[in-house]
Amino acid sequence: MVDLKRRQQLNEALELMHFGFRKMIEKPDQLLASRGMGRMHHRLLYFIGRNEGLSVSELNEVLKISKQALHRPLQQLVTRELVSSEPDTNDKRIRRLTLTRKGRALENRLSRMQRNQFRRVFAQVSTSDERAWRKVMALLRQ
Repeated sequence: MVDLKRRQQLNEALELMHFGFRKMIEKPDQLLASRGMGRMHHRLLYFIGRNEGLSVSELNEVLKISKQALHRPLQQLVTRELVSSEPDTNDKRIRRLTLTRKGRALENRLSRMQRNQFRRVFAQVSTSDERAWRKVMALLRQ
């Protein structure tokens, strides 16, 4: 028999995840929308910024998305001069991705909004609460 109390607790966890995530992306999404971009653009800027010089294939692997899903938003970022795509020095078939100065500034602005939210929230909980949250997120990632 299904434990109804546990099911309700798990539903509440789902709702917390949903509404927490929605709040985390609200302001960055608004800024992106005002520039004709979306969440995928932010994700690309973020991961390229933290992995300067990675290839398109490596970015696909990090994000676990297809080349088709990556192609259009990446091309938009390159066209807007937010991302640079240069041939690899040893293998010209490989494109290496880096943020331009404009791209780095936008990525930092978007991620700063989210870092500030984490800073504010983590200041309201104990260190052990933050560690527990990080542990749960790490386990969900697996």
